[in-house]
Amino acid sequence: MSKKEKTLVYLAADSKVLTKILSSALDKKGFETKVFKDGLSLIKTIISNPPALIIAEKDLPAINGIELCKILKSGSDNNSIPYILMSTDDSIFDFWTTAREANRVVLISEDNIDTLVSTAEELIGKEYVDAEQFLAKSEKTEEQMLVSWLVNAMDKSDFFLNMTQNIIQLYSFVRELDYLVEQIFRLIYTACPYDGIALILDSQPAKVYISGTEYFEADVGDDFWNICKTEYEKQVKKNHTITYEEKVIENVLLSRPQNAKFESYRAFTIKNEKDFVGTLHLTSTKNQIFNYKVQSTIDFITPALANLLQEALVRSELTEQETKLRSAFSKFVPEEVINDFVNSDGDQQLQNNNEKRSVVILMCDIRSFTSISEINKPEDVVNFLNTYFTRMVEVVKKYGGTVDKFIGDAIMVLFGAPISYNDNAKRAVQAAIEMYSQLDTIPHNQLKLPEDVKLDIGIGIHYGDVIVGQIGSADKTSYTVIGDTVNLASRLEGLTKLYGAKVIISEAVRDELEDSEENINLLLLDSVKVKGKKEAVFIYRVDEHPLPPEFTEAYEKGFKSYNEGAFNLAIPYFEKAVEVLPQNKAARLMLERCDEFAVNKPENWDGAIALTSK
Repeated sequence: MSKKEKTLVYLAADSKVLTKILSSALDKKGFETKVFKDGLSLIKTIISNPPALIIAEKDLPAINGIELCKILKSGSDNNSIPYILMSTDDSIFDFWTTAREANRVVLISEDNIDTLVSTAEELIGKEYVDAEQFLAKSEKTEEQMLVSWLVNAMDKSDFFLNMTQNIIQLYSFVRELDYLVEQIFRLIYTACPYDGIALILDSQPAKVYISGTEYFEADVGDDFWNICKTEYEKQVKKNHTITYEEKVIENVLLSRPQNAKFESYRAFTIKNEKDFVGTLHLTSTKNQIFNYKVQSTIDFITPALANLLQEALVRSELTEQETKLRSAFSKFVPEEVINDFVNSDGDQQLQNNNEKRSVVILMCDIRSFTSISEINKPEDVVNFLNTYFTRMVEVVKKYGGTVDKFIGDAIMVLFGAPISYNDNAKRAVQAAIEMYSQLDTIPHNQLKLPEDVKLDIGIGIHYGDVIVGQIGSADKTSYTVIGDTVNLASRLEGLTKLYGAKVIISEAVRDELEDSEENINLLLLDSVKVKGKKEAVFIYRVDEHPLPPEFTEAYEKGFKSYNEGAFNLAIPYFEKAVEVLPQNKAARLMLERCDEFAVNKPENWDGAIALTSK
C-alpha cells in the first residue's frame, strides 16, 4: 500500500445510524473510512487493497463479523491487520460465539464511541501491508485466493468447536429423548446433507428413530431399514430375540431428494469409553457423499453423542418407571403422596427393610359379609366389591392415606407410610368418618341380603410402632407393615360390632388428636384387654355428629364409677343413657355388666374387661 494522507480504515456495519456516527468520529481523527454493508464485499476488497485497520459489527449479512475475523486471522496469509469486533449487545462476550482471534472486542453504546476511536488509534501501526507486494506473493487470482482463505479457515478447529458447542446445547433436551434425537438429526444434517438417517439405541426394546424415508417408496425404505438392522445386530451381539420400537421423525430434510433410490450408505458406532450405546446410519441418493471431512466430523461427535444419548436413555427409562409407578400407586395413593415419594429418595425408602416407624393403621370391614356372599352369585359379589373398594379408596386418597392391602372384603390403610404427615391421626379419623358416610351412596341392588341384615361396615384405628419395608420371599415381596399395632387395629375394628359403634379408635390415636379434638366427636367407651394382649386399652367411639348431651353426660359418669369398681353407683347413669338412646348397644352392654358385677364383683378388678373373642 502506498502512503496516503489519511490512514485507511475499513468499517463494516449493517446499521446506517451506527455507520454514520462511527464514520464521523473516525474522520475527525484523520482516518479515511471505507464503509461496507456486509462481510463478503469487505473481504473481496481487502485482497487488492488491504487497510490499516478493520472494524466490523458482529451481525452482518452474507459473512458476519465473527466469520470474517476467523477467515482473515485463521485462513489468510494477511492476518496481521488489526481487527476490532463490535456489537450493541453483550452476547459478543460469550465464549462460544465471539471471535477470540480479534485484537479487541468492544461493546458499542452512545457514550463510548470515543473509546472505540482511541482503540483504533492504539492498534494502527506505522507500517502497513502493501497491496502489490501482498499479491506478488501468490500467483492465484483474487477469486482463487478468497476460496483458499475460506477453505483454510474451515479446516481449523473452529468448525469442531462449533460442533462441540451445538452438542453442549443439546444437553438441555436430555429429559426429552424423542426431541433430543430430532435435534441430533438436524445437527448431523449440517455436517452431512443425507437423504435418510436411522438411529438405533441399545435398550430393551431397542429404540429406533428414522427420518427421510417418508420421501421414498416403501420398498426403498424397507431396504434401508433391513441394512440398518443387520448392521446393528452384528454389533450388539445378543443371543436373545431383539424387539424394536420404531418412531419416524419427519421434516428434518431441507429439500426433497431428486432421485428415487439410495446410492450410498455409511454406518457409525455410537459408544463411549465403556459402553456400546447404539448405531447411526446415513444414506444418500448421491455417490461419494461420505468424504474425509464428513467421516472425521461424525467420528468426532459420536463419543459426545454416546454420553448424551446414554444419559437420555437412563432418564427415559426412569420416566417410564415413574409413569408405571404412578399408574400402579394412583389406585391406592393420593397424587400428592406419589409426588412426595417420587421427588424424595423413593428407592432408598423402599429399600430400608426393617425400618421402625410410627404409623396409624385403619382397618375397615364389611359386617356379615360371609353370610352375604353365601347367598349371592360370585360375579355379583365381585362387581359390588369393585364398586365399594373404588369408593372407599377415593376417600382414603383424599386424606393422604395409602391402601396397604385388601383382605377379602377388608381394607387395611396406612397413614404415615410411605409418606408421613404431622397429622396422620386426624387424617385417619376424618377418612373413617367420610368412608362411613359414603356407604349409603354405594349401589348394592344386585346383592341379596340375609334377613335382618343391612349393608354395614366397622372401622378400627390404632397408632403405634410397626416394621415397615419390603416384606416377603426372594421371589415375591411387597411394601407393607407388620407388628402389634396392625393386630390391635384389627381387634378394634371387630369391637365396633360389640359396642354398636361405626368407628372405634385407641387411646394412642385419641392422644394424637388433642389439638383437633374440638372438631371430632369422641366418647370414651370402655377399657379393654383384647384377645392376645395383657395390657388394657381405652377405646373411644367416633361419630360424624355429636350424640345427645344427656346421653354422653350419663354415660361418662356411669363409666367413671364402673371403671373404679362402684358398679351400684354406675347403674343409674347407664339406665339414664339407655333411656335417652334405647338402641345404643354400648350403654345396654355396660348396664348388663354393672348388674352382673354388682352381684359378682370380678377378682382383682382394674377397670378393664378381658375380651376372649376377636
